[in-house]
Amino acid sequence: MPLFEVRFIKTVFDDTGHEHRACQAAFAIEAPSLTDAVRRAEADFCRQRHVHDWMIFADAVEFRAPTALERARAS
Repeated sequence: MPLFEVRFIKTVFDDTGHEHRACQAAFAIEAPSLTDAVRRAEADFCRQRHVHDWMIFADAVEFRAPTALERARAS
């Protein structure tokens, strides 16, 4: 089963007004598809933070799916 990297990102501004992207949490999820991986990561994030909606702590979800080379090595 492929391993997906899922990160929850919050955009914040420093005292000079410059934008920065802060990672709120990162998960390595084994799942049959990207959609399943993101759903599982969202559930894990909410469970860890004791919230019903991950968007309280993050603005976006980033993900990295395995490349063809990584999938070939895993086979």
